Amino acid sequence: MINVAQTLIRNTDSVFARAYLGVRPERPALMSFLFHSLFRDEREIAMNHVDPLQRTTVAQFRQFIEYYLEHGYTFIDPQDVLNGLKADRKYALITFDDGYFNNALALPILNEFRVPATFFISANHVRDNKCFWWDVLHRERCQRGASPQQIYREGAAMKSMTTEAMEVQLTRHFGTDAFRPRSDIDRPFTPSELRDFASNPYVHIGNHTANHGILTNYPPDQVREQVAGAQAMLTEMTGKTPISIAYPNGGHSLEVVRICREAGLKVGFTVRPEKSALPLGEPDSDLLRLGRFCPHGESSIIGQCRTYRSDVLVYGLFRDTYLRLVRGKVAQ
Repeated sequence: MINVAQTLIRNTDSVFARAYLGVRPERPALMSFLFHSLFRDEREIAMNHVDPLQRTTVAQFRQFIEYYLEHGYTFIDPQDVLNGLKADRKYALITFDDGYFNNALALPILNEFRVPATFFISANHVRDNKCFWWDVLHRERCQRGASPQQIYREGAAMKSMTTEAMEVQLTRHFGTDAFRPRSDIDRPFTPSELRDFASNPYVHIGNHTANHGILTNYPPDQVREQVAGAQAMLTEMTGKTPISIAYPNGGHSLEVVRICREAGLKVGFTVRPEKSALPLGEPDSDLLRLGRFCPHGESSIIGQCRTYRSDVLVYGLFRDTYLRLVRGKVAQ
């Protein structure tokens, strides 16, 4: 029922956005975007080595960049945010979460269009060559005949746990070998690959915690360990110290934001689907709570890009209401 409602609301937003943009110009803003894996084609998606999440192919990623360039957007990175954004301009900021090796497929496009992107890395996964828990769940349950709905519900329930507890549970069900990567599709970067990747001028490395920990599931001392541990490891691996963080699953709180600021992080990204109005607000904590849109390959990329440009979107309100009233959570 929720998926049906989401689809209906997104379709409504799409229709309204087309009409809205036809009669009035969009307001200047920063729009940030979230991607995870990149696939060469549908064949790689069908291999089921990973949870397809947004199902974004390289061709769709190119479409996305071309669209916003054609509509007058300037692509930026977190340092540009700190340097200050002009109040009469339109900006786009690309992010990738987790640290998949397949993110390297973005490099030829970033180089071609001279567009930056920020890659938020879960440091332990790179260090340990370990699969992400949601990919293990997806792959193993698919092999056992579970439906997408069953896998989604099981994964959603696990998000109330620490990563360590999730991994113990999945290991008990599927064995330690389940966390061994199957191919270049599901594996993270190696430390040497990440260092080479980070040397590209259009690549910026961000903090995604040590173990992809959903930080609101941890006490403050363990939040510090997750954030500071990733800072130290990523600095050692890449030679560059991150200035930005993407909260895994969007999970953050005032306490989490405070700890991130103490760790030297200055820009933070949630998963709330919303624009950031210009000029960016005060106090500085607002820079640690920027929203992000999540384009997905199952619908027209061009249609989604147009919808995000609208200054009025129903989906974000629906999502906030659902999280607060049905799941008892603050929208992240």
